[in-house]
Amino acid sequence: MGKVALRPLRDTSVFRKMAMGTWAVAKDPTVYGLLEIDLSKTLALLDDYQKKHNVKITPAHLVGKAVAYCMQRRPEINGMIRGKKIYLREHVSLFYQVNIPGEGADKITKATLSGAVLHEAEHYTLAKIAEELARKAQTLREGKDLEIKRNMELFRFIPWRLTGLYLDFVSWLMYGLNLDLSFLGVPKDPFGSIMITNIGGLGLDIAFAPLVPYSRVPVLLAVGAITEKPCVVDKKIVIRPILPIGATFDHRLIDGIHASQMAHDFKKCFNEPEKYLFNSAPSLE
Repeated sequence: MGKVALRPLRDTSVFRKMAMGTWAVAKDPTVYGLLEIDLSKTLALLDDYQKKHNVKITPAHLVGKAVAYCMQRRPEINGMIRGKKIYLREHVSLFYQVNIPGEGADKITKATLSGAVLHEAEHYTLAKIAEELARKAQTLREGKDLEIKRNMELFRFIPWRLTGLYLDFVSWLMYGLNLDLSFLGVPKDPFGSIMITNIGGLGLDIAFAPLVPYSRVPVLLAVGAITEKPCVVDKKIVIRPILPIGATFDHRLIDGIHASQMAHDFKKCFNEPEKYLFNSAPSLE
């Protein structure tokens, strides 16, 4: 029940093997990239979709829907590194960072981050992503997620100098040995296939977030704020709503070819939103 569904990647490139021997942990081979997405076609359809489904859609929801499509279409990037081998996931799991506001006089210093995971997200509609994420985020903010609450309480008693050892040890038990740690307050596969953080909601235009080594997640997307920018379309300068996304990925698992293919599929989702974002069963073409 608590195990992550994985299968070893049998056939891989020489570079992938060399990369595994070159870099030991995710913080060493980090690569950064910037995607700028034209939202003109998506925003033109968004109001009608929100009214039809009675749901509020944010850029982070749109990104989650698009990336679930991309990872389903390119399963070779939906994996994790265990030891010196790559294992591929059977499903796409989206991890969204959630802001937990502090309380009392020092509420700013007590504010923290948590996360909500949507498992098997390749089967989610855009509306379901928004609804499920809102439900889970509210549960976290109200302290009603008992597994997370139990783990947070346990973490408070760990000395600062031992936090790194604790995180690495739990990661090894959970992902290295594929054990169920729910009795420790650690939910099944708590970090998923990819991390998404909505920095635009915090007032930031763009940023690049670091990989989290103990999570074993090879890709992190920082969704910035939508801004009006001049673009060249048919040799004319026009103003378009642009969504910047800062991408961080682990070069041991993902190289330039993978990144370019994913970027191509990602942009396709926003160029044809009625087919890939707002459709309940998008094609994998």
